[in-house]
Amino acid sequence: MSEPSCRRVWGQRPGQPNAEIKNITNREGNQIIMYEDRTLVCRDCGKEFIFSAGEQEFYAKNDFKNDPVRCPECRRARKNAARGQAPREMFDAVCASCGKPTKVPFQPRNDKPIYCSECFAQRRGR
Repeated sequence: MSEPSCRRVWGQRPGQPNAEIKNITNREGNQIIMYEDRTLVCRDCGKEFIFSAGEQEFYAKNDFKNDPVRCPECRRARKNAARGQAPREMFDAVCASCGKPTKVPFQPRNDKPIYCSECFAQRRGR
């Protein structure tokens, strides 16, 4: 039987219980870490955002030491500002298939149909 392995959550002291993860032991005696979604508060805008179990697993696999402190929107804006990029301008449009209002990252023209995300995905899957 192999030696059980376990990872600590960032900022957790040895022996400190953690509500965000669950350790489960499989038949071979190995501990499996199960992450749960957590709600965090953005440092910049103060909005709550979800730090998903998948993101937590990604952070653990890549040895990131800290949880994110900004929501995805603020992270994107901060990266764009660091690169000297202006935020992408979005234009209002109406879906040619379902008639639902949508936003697109380009100036719509009358000679080509515009589709919402759902209709675009359906048409692309054909």
